[in-house]
Amino acid sequence: MAAITNLRDATGRQKAAILMLALGENQSIKLLSEMHPDEIKDVSTAMAQLGRVHASVVEALCEEFTSTIGQQGALLGSLETTERLLQAALPPDRAAQMMEEIRGPAGRTMWDKLGNVNEAVLANYLKNEYPQTVAVVLSKVRPDHAGRVLTLLPDSFAIEVIMRMLRMESVQRDVLDGVEKTLRSEFMPNLA
Repeated sequence: MAAITNLRDATGRQKAAILMLALGENQSIKLLSEMHPDEIKDVSTAMAQLGRVHASVVEALCEEFTSTIGQQGALLGSLETTERLLQAALPPDRAAQMMEEIRGPAGRTMWDKLGNVNEAVLANYLKNEYPQTVAVVLSKVRPDHAGRVLTLLPDSFAIEVIMRMLRMESVQRDVLDGVEKTLRSEFMPNLA
């Protein structure tokens, strides 16, 4: 284990390990508890293999870290940022799976909000959409709410929507994401 004497020589994992060691045991424990087992293994392995790290390297790393945050003004955590990082770091299928897990509650929250929209308002919006889109939307809200919305749609349109709901199989995630995105951008802002 050669001593790290220059920050430029340190890998990303080594920098993470150095930073965690510099933070101290209590803060490092908090960070480790938030990490995935694979990340814990990577950082722990890097820690165990670090050897001696010169104080100048620790100081330079802390300056680099605070400088990066300072240049950004603030850290911005968002779905888009997270997805970009995961796609860069993981195989596509694993990144997609993780994003689906992350989006889960947020997606359900949107559908829950939609389930609380007045039936007449929702029916008025949906009557101008394609029957398949309406079927997807109504399949995601509470059945009692969907039923009340259906009674407010024109009869022939409501029957077409019901027929599509009866024939509907599981909806592909990208289709559902598209419907959600449209509802978030076109419908939900008008409720404020």
